[in-house]
Amino acid sequence: MNSYLAITVAHGYIPQILLAETLFTYRLSKRTHFYSRLIIGLIVVLPLMVVVPNWINNHWSGLFSLTVFLLSLILWWACLLQSFKDILFCCVSAQLVQNLSYNLEQALYQPFAQHFNAVGSLALSITCTCLTYGLTYLVIAKRSGPHPTAEINDTYVYSFALITAVFVYLMQYQYQITGIGNYWVSHLPLMLCCVAGLCVQYGFVALKTASGERIALERLMRQEAKQYELTKQNIDLINMKAHDLKHQLLRIQEGLGEDKDDLSEISSILDSYDNSPHTGNKELDLILSQKEMLCRQDEIVFSIMVQPDSLSRLDPGDIASIFGNLLDNAIEYERKVSDHTQRYIGLKIRTINGLIGVRVENYCRSKPIMSNGLPVSTKDDRKNHGFGLRSVAYTTNKYKGTLHLGMEGDLFVASLLL
Repeated sequence: MNSYLAITVAHGYIPQILLAETLFTYRLSKRTHFYSRLIIGLIVVLPLMVVVPNWINNHWSGLFSLTVFLLSLILWWACLLQSFKDILFCCVSAQLVQNLSYNLEQALYQPFAQHFNAVGSLALSITCTCLTYGLTYLVIAKRSGPHPTAEINDTYVYSFALITAVFVYLMQYQYQITGIGNYWVSHLPLMLCCVAGLCVQYGFVALKTASGERIALERLMRQEAKQYELTKQNIDLINMKAHDLKHQLLRIQEGLGEDKDDLSEISSILDSYDNSPHTGNKELDLILSQKEMLCRQDEIVFSIMVQPDSLSRLDPGDIASIFGNLLDNAIEYERKVSDHTQRYIGLKIRTINGLIGVRVENYCRSKPIMSNGLPVSTKDDRKNHGFGLRSVAYTTNKYKGTLHLGMEGDLFVASLLL
């Protein structure tokens, strides 16, 4: 029984794998009373991580690390309110990082083993762990979202976990029984395999995420095109009817006396619909007519300065996408400004040395949180929002242009050069 409770150098794997798993799981959703669950879980699991691997090792060698890993997986599953797929994905990443750290330590230790005492060995182990885990956190874990496998099917996650486990623990077993692990150079291939594993794992995530965003953007742009055609028909119909009504009102006013004031008020309202912007670009005029109506309804001052024919080289659908999304974002924010006198949106378009310069500005009380050059959506469902500005960036890139978003005093400014 005492042999089952014995703690050896091999048990140093326990804190290392738990720390590595913490790096990847800290952003996952947690169950209620998370810290109570974690403390109780550690009290239960830590002794098992000593006893169970020792017992198994008496019958089958090479399964020590795998047993500890499986027990840690159960611990996180009990503490985290997340799909098992997400938890497994993060723990496999941690497994690769821990293995990378261990092999780095061995590659540095073995050539100079005779110069290390117990304190030196411990210091080297801590240094390698801190270095590897720190770089991993900055390069991978910190940038990983709260749903790392949202775009990945279950088959990939479970297959990769199985392949990784078999490879890592089979290699460890072979190193133990053949003694090849005593040569420092033998650890270099394993380090490369761990790095490659992480690259494959998160490279696939990045690829699927980018593919999903591209599909969503293309779907959004198709919807924008349909909405543009529908809006065009509606605006044209409204302007035509407003124009006809104005002429009818003029004829009616000729035969009325005191009621002329009421009819004049109706006429002025119709003027606001009939006198749509004339920028020299009918697609832009359509977009501005629609946004002017919205601004008028919400008491937003909308200033427009457009150089004629400045957008003649742009595709009509791209004009609708760029200006529709930029102005929609500005209007949405201005509606939240409680002081109606501060509600303001400005649009300036001109050509600069053959390039198209666009500036859309709106009053903004506080600097938005930015990520990858774009504001982070303030809506709860961020996955399905924030595509407007990404669509603008996508279209800007199509014309090999530049998009800059930022604050200038009390103004949030979107500047494009196409």
